[in-house]
Amino acid sequence: HRKTPKWVKKLDDLLNDRWNEQFTLEELAAAVEKYPTTISKHFPKYFSCTMGEYLRKIRIKKSIHFIKNTDLSLTDIAFHCGFADQSHFTRNFKEFTGFLPKDFRRI
Repeated sequence: HRKTPKWVKKLDDLLNDRWNEQFTLEELAAAVEKYPTTISKHFPKYFSCTMGEYLRKIRIKKSIHFIKNTDLSLTDIAFHCGFADQSHFTRNFKEFTGFLPKDFRRI
């Protein structure tokens, strides 16, 4: 069992801290001092998914906080959490949680 490299932890922290920002793979690579191909190649090994899937999971987790703790509309939450539109948000929310956002709000 190998130890997880420091750049992986740094990348995880960066993705969680900047979850609502748009950035390129090159910007992330520069921030963790690795080549973009290194990140692309090894990301699934350490995170068990693609970077896009991981970012969507983070954004859905953040959206759950807004659904539970605010009166923001689902459209506003979708945009605030970085989804292109409410349909994209709803589809990803259901895939991740098994619920539609409107049903989750009622729970």
